[in-house]
Amino acid sequence: MYGLIYNLRFCILLLLTILGLAVKAQLRDTLINVGNHNLHFTLMEGKGIPIVFESGAGNDASVWRSLLAPLSNKLGAPLITYDRAGFGKSEIDTVNISLTNEVKDLKTALQQLGYRDRYFFVAHSFGGNYTMKFITTNPGQVVGTVMIDIVSPYLMTMERSKSLKREYASELDNIKKESLGFYHLVLNYEASTAVLHEVADKINVPMTIIGSGKSPFEEPDRSLFIAALKKFADQKSNRRYLLAQHAEHHVFYDEPDLVIDEIVRLYQQTAVK
Repeated sequence: MYGLIYNLRFCILLLLTILGLAVKAQLRDTLINVGNHNLHFTLMEGKGIPIVFESGAGNDASVWRSLLAPLSNKLGAPLITYDRAGFGKSEIDTVNISLTNEVKDLKTALQQLGYRDRYFFVAHSFGGNYTMKFITTNPGQVVGTVMIDIVSPYLMTMERSKSLKREYASELDNIKKESLGFYHLVLNYEASTAVLHEVADKINVPMTIIGSGKSPFEEPDRSLFIAALKKFADQKSNRRYLLAQHAEHHVFYDEPDLVIDEIVRLYQQTAVK
């Protein structure tokens, strides 16, 4: 009996290892030169309109890794994750770094990868700012987007962005040593917020907004964050709002099936003809 159980466990472990290697084998890492620096991309090959993932502030592409295999199995679409400038394995042009230039660099890189003019985006937190700027800079090219606990323009006023920047002021030297990407993100926070307010009202693509019940703020800001995101979702008729009541900010960690199912639903609705 013990030998039978041992053999069963060994077979399960072997199967999981083979499946893990199969997923790893489908992933391709590459560096793309976008002018003065290289951006690191991890891709899972597929057919159709690519799904591009935008990470939140302080995160690199690794946060999306657990979603790639199930999405590939369900959709077979190309999946593209990348480290924004100064994060993960990506370099940074410290002279010209800005949200607007980063969006231009992303488009340059996507074109070099062979994906020229049709995209579906999944964004988390501050990554929503980049996605909205990409949509307005490339009109008609983004067919749909799933926004996960993004920063709503109804919460992130210019006054609040200045306040957040002041909160980081005493830590800037340490932040610069640990992450040039996050350092420049903080320095440019007001400018990035201005871009958010410039583009947010212009977004007309089909969108799902998934909010967390446990936003990255404590009360009373937590309730303000949730209400502001719901207000942004209600602004257009082609937006769908879902609240993951018991999930924290990285909703795809706590409720992966919810996020995966919604990406699949909206992708099939907007990107599959």
